[in-house]
Amino acid sequence: MLSVDRRTKTASFLGAICAIAVSASPALAQAPPRAADDWTFTLSPYVWFSGLGGEVTLPRGAESFNADFGDIFESLKFSVMGIFEARRNNFSLLLDLMYLNIQQGVPVPGEGAFSGGSSRVKTTEASAIGLFTLAEQPGGRFELGGGLRAWWLNTEIRLDPGLLPGKTVDQTTNWVDPVIAARASLRLNDRLSLTGYGDIGGFGVGSEFTWQAIATLDWRVSDWISASVGYRWIQIDYESSRATIDLDMSGPIIGASFRF
Repeated sequence: MLSVDRRTKTASFLGAICAIAVSASPALAQAPPRAADDWTFTLSPYVWFSGLGGEVTLPRGAESFNADFGDIFESLKFSVMGIFEARRNNFSLLLDLMYLNIQQGVPVPGEGAFSGGSSRVKTTEASAIGLFTLAEQPGGRFELGGGLRAWWLNTEIRLDPGLLPGKTVDQTTNWVDPVIAARASLRLNDRLSLTGYGDIGGFGVGSEFTWQAIATLDWRVSDWISASVGYRWIQIDYESSRATIDLDMSGPIIGASFRF
């Protein structure tokens, strides 16, 4: 059950995301109108220059960390980030996927017991969010809805053979959060707009508490292409018998949207 303090935080955040937040596909608010019953689709690859901070507690112990994007980029092996949106009339479906594969060296115990070691962290976030348009004017749009966000975190520590045989420790944690979401857009002129998206969830179903917010400035390059720059925040508070995760990710985000 959520504490009184957390319920207060939840209510405050719900009020905030009704006024601001983050956009996944700004091109939708800017492209020429189509017939009301037509489906429109938008593909938005992006790069998130995220830093990472928090604490993770697993059965083998706890680890605190605080790394900026430069630290993460040096350790990054592979990354995929993108959003797909399908819209018809007043309904939108957003699918967001983020995958990070990070590997770095770790100190090894003992004098020559192991010849080396490394740690690998694989993080996958996938969201499916439905939004319904509550208000729309020539100058902007406001949408409200909800959906699910799933997380998969896999950590692996490998010790290379030395005087002792090699050893690998592998731990996987995953969960699914229900979320309530809102999105708003404000047209500044024919080329520029401000868009925002925010969601809040967990509620003890998956994580104890999670929230996300994104704010972007969007530039319509052509009728079917737009570019965006902004900032994104994600916070996770997850607890289970196998793991406790208190995680903050934030940093600038840039992307492009292709509407078809």
